[in-house]
Amino acid sequence: MCGIFCFVSRTNSVQLGQSVLLQCQCLLDNRGPDFAGQLNYDQRVLMYSSVLWQQGYEITRQPIETDRFALLFNGDLFVDRDNLAESDTRWLLDRIESMVTNLDELGELFKQLKGPFSLVLLDKQLQRVYFARDSIGRNSLLLGQSDDGIIISSVIANASAMDVIELPPNGIYFINLDTNELNLLPWNHNDNMKFDSLGINNSVLELPWFSSNHTQTSFNYHHILKDFASTENDTFDHLLNNPIVSNLCVHLLEVLSQSVRERILNTPDYCKQCVTSQTACQHPKVGILFSGGIDCTIIALLADRFVPADMPICLLNVAFEKIIRPGNPKFKKKLTTDSATAEIDWDVPDRITGRSSLSELRQLKPHRQWHFVEINVTRKELQNHKERISNLVFPLKSVLDESLGAALWFASRGEGTFNDNEYKSACRILLLGSGADELFGGYSRHRAAFYRNIKSKNVQTSDSEINSAFDNLLSELDLDCRRLPSRNLARDDRIICDHGVTPRTPYLQEDFISVVQSLKASQRCYHPLGEGIGDKLTLRLCGYSLGLKLTAKLRKRALQFGSRIADRKQNANDNSNFLGS
Repeated sequence: MCGIFCFVSRTNSVQLGQSVLLQCQCLLDNRGPDFAGQLNYDQRVLMYSSVLWQQGYEITRQPIETDRFALLFNGDLFVDRDNLAESDTRWLLDRIESMVTNLDELGELFKQLKGPFSLVLLDKQLQRVYFARDSIGRNSLLLGQSDDGIIISSVIANASAMDVIELPPNGIYFINLDTNELNLLPWNHNDNMKFDSLGINNSVLELPWFSSNHTQTSFNYHHILKDFASTENDTFDHLLNNPIVSNLCVHLLEVLSQSVRERILNTPDYCKQCVTSQTACQHPKVGILFSGGIDCTIIALLADRFVPADMPICLLNVAFEKIIRPGNPKFKKKLTTDSATAEIDWDVPDRITGRSSLSELRQLKPHRQWHFVEINVTRKELQNHKERISNLVFPLKSVLDESLGAALWFASRGEGTFNDNEYKSACRILLLGSGADELFGGYSRHRAAFYRNIKSKNVQTSDSEINSAFDNLLSELDLDCRRLPSRNLARDDRIICDHGVTPRTPYLQEDFISVVQSLKASQRCYHPLGEGIGDKLTLRLCGYSLGLKLTAKLRKRALQFGSRIADRKQNANDNSNFLGS
């Protein structure tokens, strides 16, 4: 990913912009280590970009400028086009130059884009600065404001004395340089809206690319399983013997496989170590944030189809220090660190499930080199990097932001051990399982919604109660999908990109979301089967059909608990003392 920064002055001076840029330039440059460029327009607009080369046969330097436009672009556009030799940045600017004469045409062009992106576009002819994020909000773009001007940036250091928010991905924002007005052309509204402050409406909008023009699948897990009672494996086999269920899994895996494919191919074939010299190498280029859960293990298995057979795939598994003291059954004197009073236990839940799923991957794909990287983070190391992590998480500051931010930062850094030897990942692409829980009902709130109106789980449930339960669940699933733009994808982008790595999220591909959203709640999960089976049932069936017999039955654990960075006794929404101190 790239780092983009723009300051729009209200005083015909870019001095404040230069000051803020100086504060956060290091963080911006970490995102794009391959090139950095700057543009100053009429003492009103200061533009800066750091570039991470991920498309085209050669690097596209930014800001990229024509007589009329100047563009800062950060992202990946997965659109059909003939010439893959040019970067997404140049392709998009060419389309803007040739197709756009007014705001509505610009809106129509942006609404057709697929893939994660954030951008800033200067129109010198109309004296406007446009800026936007993709409608799912996968890439970071922050908005800061003071009396002197407005900052638009991928990341803004915590030390900035400005009011800062994550830009709601509601449409195309634009600033009129003549009047200093901040306006919005929403993705799905006809009326323009004006804002005089940072109180921008973060409303829930229907995604512009969403389409329900899919063949409706006709089945219901409750009806199929109503009179069926057997073991877990028999349940999976029974469901997959149903041709409708089996065909659905085949279709979902086809769409997801295409999403994984386009996130691996058509990118420069160099690792971090060899990209500067452009030397061909067999170092790993693709990594996966790997807890061993069904979400990431399916991604790993699909990635095997598209990564060259002689090239390793990195599985990055993070664990945080947990002290084991005498009296605990896990305590072993001979393994103590400094004395016989304490030792560190690195076998956190995600490490255990990670090894289990790794074993299954090796059985299914024995010729693939799987680099299972054990990333062990001590309390001291966590403390040493807290200021940097705080600057990346900013403007968010909750306990949840702290724990997930730290876990993702250390995982994506990729420094740990592989086969008991020191190891540092050279991958420039990191695949994540983000979005699977929201789409397939993997959270505890989905289970709670299902059982909201069921009087007792221990007695026979009537069909009317089950129908009501699925109605409640569908409402929760729909809300989750529509809230995706306001979730924490931008925070994750800021954290992971700090290592010069591009995070890519196959489950959040527009076409895949559209297919899953066409399914009823009763076709995505069935909570009466219990945790580890009923939640994300359809996704588990997909994994089981690929051969992931054991992984398909692993219970979900949130990253902050699976890696043991978080304390379950803490309130996730409280402000973090760690980030605020």
